Amino acid sequence: MTITKKQTALEISAQMDIPGRKMEFEFDLDSLPRYWHSGDIFKTTYMNALSCLFPEGERMFIDAVRDHKHLVKDEKLLQQIKGFIKQEAIHGHEHAQFNKYLDKQGYPASKVEAFEKREKAWMKKIMPARTRLAITSAVEHFTAIMADDILNNPASTEGMDEEFKALWKWHAVEETEHKAVAFDVYQQTGGGYFQRVIAMFMVTIMFCMKVSTVQAIFLWKDGKLFSPKVWWQGIKMYFGKNSLIKNIWRNYIDYYRPSFHPWDHDNRELLQEWIDKGQSYKTV
Repeated sequence: MTITKKQTALEISAQMDIPGRKMEFEFDLDSLPRYWHSGDIFKTTYMNALSCLFPEGERMFIDAVRDHKHLVKDEKLLQQIKGFIKQEAIHGHEHAQFNKYLDKQGYPASKVEAFEKREKAWMKKIMPARTRLAITSAVEHFTAIMADDILNNPASTEGMDEEFKALWKWHAVEETEHKAVAFDVYQQTGGGYFQRVIAMFMVTIMFCMKVSTVQAIFLWKDGKLFSPKVWWQGIKMYFGKNSLIKNIWRNYIDYYRPSFHPWDHDNRELLQEWIDKGQSYKTV
């Protein structure tokens, strides 16, 4: 990947290559800690909740982009769509494997996935394809800014078990690589500003509610839902020094600009850092 400064967001987007990478993560119940994120119950259950939502979410994103592929004329974007589909399919698979580990831990991960599957089937049945693409673009922005925090903020992964850290950093790299694909497809196939920002507003509410609900179920299972210590951990994660909301807020709100593009925030150097470390994977 060649990083050239003083490029426009559209120029950066047009040159991005999006490879599919087959990873081999192992989640061994006997050797991995229950609270694998620095022993922090809140952070661990928060990220466990995210993982439960990913497999069916990734399939919805693939469907939404694929349903507009026939309208795309740009050959480079068509190639990027292929890469996007590969990456999202592999993400879904790896998080499904992770969710089996959560099942073994006694969490109802499979039940959450089953609910998500029914919900996504219902959405596909009643929602116009353009609406689903607007939702996909919004969620992809969410995952991209959270990915940037994982890659750019050492505190976000400090104390993580190494296997989980490898999983989340790989996922963050690929979410960054393809962060503009759904957006570009939406723009190039006639998507409008107002639908885009309304989708983001609704996604913000639903995303926060859904993650919080699943996390609350996990905390209940652990007998920690009403623990003052755990909720203090949550307050620090969301609002403390170097917190999640402080780190992502500016990039989040940027989405509401009429002229916004995901690559206005050029963080390609974070991708290069990960690649330069010689991560082990098979390109597919």
